[in-house]
Amino acid sequence: MIKRTVAAVLACSIGLISAQAKTAHKKEAYRAVWQKIYGGSEDDVAMDVVALEKGESAIVGTCKSFGAQRSDICVTRMDANGNMKWRLWLGGKKKDEGKAIARTADGNIVVLGRTKSFSKAYAYDLYVAKISLDGKKIWERSFGGERDEYAGGIAGTDDGGVIVVGASESYGRGDKDIYLAKLDKNGKLLQARTMGTSQDDAANDITRTRDGKMVLVGYLGKKYVGDSDFLIMKLDQNGKRIWMKNFGESYEDELRGVTPTIDNGVVAIGATRSYGSSQTDLTVMKIDAHGKTIWHKIYGFKYYEYGNAVATTRDGGFMLVGGTNTLGKGNHSVYALALDRRGALIWSHVFGGERRDIAHGVARMSDGSLVVVGETESFKRAKNFYLIKLRKE
Repeated sequence: MIKRTVAAVLACSIGLISAQAKTAHKKEAYRAVWQKIYGGSEDDVAMDVVALEKGESAIVGTCKSFGAQRSDICVTRMDANGNMKWRLWLGGKKKDEGKAIARTADGNIVVLGRTKSFSKAYAYDLYVAKISLDGKKIWERSFGGERDEYAGGIAGTDDGGVIVVGASESYGRGDKDIYLAKLDKNGKLLQARTMGTSQDDAANDITRTRDGKMVLVGYLGKKYVGDSDFLIMKLDQNGKRIWMKNFGESYEDELRGVTPTIDNGVVAIGATRSYGSSQTDLTVMKIDAHGKTIWHKIYGFKYYEYGNAVATTRDGGFMLVGGTNTLGKGNHSVYALALDRRGALIWSHVFGGERRDIAHGVARMSDGSLVVVGETESFKRAKNFYLIKLRKE
């Protein structure tokens, strides 16, 4: 059963309450330990984050400041207090964009993006790089065809390699098809293939489950342009499909982020224009190890709400992040919601200023806190990294 919220459910978290209600206001479940803005005079956007040791994190994004050539993939290591330890630029003289970040079996960092700098054609190729914990590039690889490739997600495998997912316009039978590739620990491309329909299809993220398998999420196109179904697919570590699930209603249904659960399932997050949505609503669902939907919920108001990423919390619940242009002071605000392990809403909040602020990634740190990453236009003329550290009260 799909459960839909109403405005009153979130009122206590977004300050839309009367003076009488304020007297009975309960302490919020989470608080922002700090909020940080990083960037220069050009656009700098944080897209994904991964936990390191001692509460530290590594962030990947796309940067145009600090000497970047057009745009570069930038990787930043932060300490537990949100102070930058190092920053590394990846790319060349043309446009390069960062999308996803993960850890490898040996503890190093891998990033996924797309590149025009290393493409043989004037189109985007996929780009993968392995980086040491002290910020040194170990290897980099790019691969693609004559048309554009789109970066989705990356996950480490037991043999030290990685599985990469995204979408391709170069290969397959549709205008855009799901693209899956496996690389070994040295960055050698072992295999690559496409999957999909005759419509537009894409994988937006991938995660490793507790039982050592992989689950990718995205969307499958339908007959009418712009309409799509949710896609969830379980794979082994060689990229072989174990099961696939796709479903939705009449309009656009898309999954953008996924995280593993302790029972070998996943929780996936995205956006929907179906299920009675006025415009676009945030959607979240728990899927068990066999592809069965345990719960599916939708959170939305009058205009646009959407989920971009999800992480597990220390108590077995989930932190959802994305954006809203119904709530908050700006035309888009960072939207964060916490659910318990059964999917019940326990907290929500908006962050940002009077312009456009969006969360793109979230991860649970080794100290139990959560770091949210994204972009803000509210505090400078250009887009900057927007980082928020949340801790449970």
